[in-house]
Amino acid sequence: MHKKEALLCVDGRYIEAALEKSPVGAVLKKEETIRSFLKKHKVLKLGFDGKFTSYENYLHFKKWRLAKPVSISSPLEGLRLIKEKEEIEGLKKSAALLWLGFCHLQKHIKAGITEKELARIFEIFSLENGAEALAFEPIIAFGANSAMPHYRAGNTRLKKGDIVLIDIGVVLNTYHSDMTRVLFFGTPDPSLKKMYEVVKESQKAALLKAKPGSDVREMDVAAREVMKKAGMENLFLHSLGHGIGLETHEHPRIKFDGPSLKLKRGMVITVEPGLYVSGLGGVRYEDTICITETGYKNFFPKQEV
Repeated sequence: MHKKEALLCVDGRYIEAALEKSPVGAVLKKEETIRSFLKKHKVLKLGFDGKFTSYENYLHFKKWRLAKPVSISSPLEGLRLIKEKEEIEGLKKSAALLWLGFCHLQKHIKAGITEKELARIFEIFSLENGAEALAFEPIIAFGANSAMPHYRAGNTRLKKGDIVLIDIGVVLNTYHSDMTRVLFFGTPDPSLKKMYEVVKESQKAALLKAKPGSDVREMDVAAREVMKKAGMENLFLHSLGHGIGLETHEHPRIKFDGPSLKLKRGMVITVEPGLYVSGLGGVRYEDTICITETGYKNFFPKQEV
């Protein structure tokens, strides 16, 4: 892209779709086409996304000797940060389908079922009801497995007294959704029940900061203050949340020591405090919210256990 002209180059697999959807047209990706574009506009610097461009490609650009290759980290990050009305509606619909999948999944929770079986039930339901794909591999964790934040469903069978952690998402019309809930199958361990209460209070404190003008770091600090008072802050192993849209994880990352960023109307983020104890289990409660003019709108209903 140059300030006077934009050129979209794609390989043959995507040319028809690009010609149909691109507002600037499209051409087949050929080295000579790109070189001609650079020469035509006397480009001095060639920007590329350093997060996704390989070192080998960087060296290739450098050999052209037409423009100096310059890494630009996530050049579209700012554009995707604020969602338009149509995008917000798309995210809401994705979240609505995800909630239906979660409700369906709950009907199949029974003694003896495996994590993988539950994950498959959710996947089949989602695809049969319009999802293009799952947003990520479902995290269905029973008992002590829930102490691993990025656990993947295995062959563990559910038994009475287990905690059930469910972190799921779908893709609907290109928009992603993401939600985590915890259920107790039978009488919960008192320590896990206490962790659940602290996590819910932590999220509530963070959401009080979810309004235009607040710094995203303030949300994480507020959540951690609740955990600190309960003597559990050291059990929080990840950031408070992240942006979501065309990808499950987008800008911004919400953490006290992360980049400063003021919340604005139209931002869509997740809020997911969690506490984890190895050998016992973990609790995470995740919602997706949209920042409004005065506060926020939650895409998911509350879930109490």
